[in-house]
Amino acid sequence: MWARLDEELLDHPKLFAAGDVIGRNGPALALALYSIGLLWANKHLSDGHLPHAVVRSFRHVTDPIAIAQALVQAGLWEPRETGFVIHDYADYGNPNAATVKAYRARERERKQRGRARRKAHQAAQQVRAMSQADAPRTRRGVSADALRADRARNVES
Repeated sequence: MWARLDEELLDHPKLFAAGDVIGRNGPALALALYSIGLLWANKHLSDGHLPHAVVRSFRHVTDPIAIAQALVQAGLWEPRETGFVIHDYADYGNPNAATVKAYRARERERKQRGRARRKAHQAAQQVRAMSQADAPRTRRGVSADALRADRARNVES
């Protein structure tokens, strides 16, 4: 799964506003926690929602809740009763959970059909191989049926 991160965020005023609230190395810490939140949301198909417990568990920074509050003040995250939501999460091309789940289901079914076709093909090849093993052979070791099929193909071309 991929997360989409707009390169404009590097020098976006909101990032620097959050950085000013944080203090020393603020913009870097704000960018770090924003990115971590985005990656977590995509990995867990949360549609941009980050529960409080999850944000507290981000050990990448010393005080993730304080940085999250700075992201809220800057308008990069939105507060919710249960945690935070990444502002404009879906507007920047990050897939919603329903779309990803539907895609995964289609892919799973497609792969199952492919496996079933390969299995049927292999079984048919084994049956042909066994029937050809019992077929009478010409002096060159080719079955009479295979020789007739080759001749028929040559006549058709």
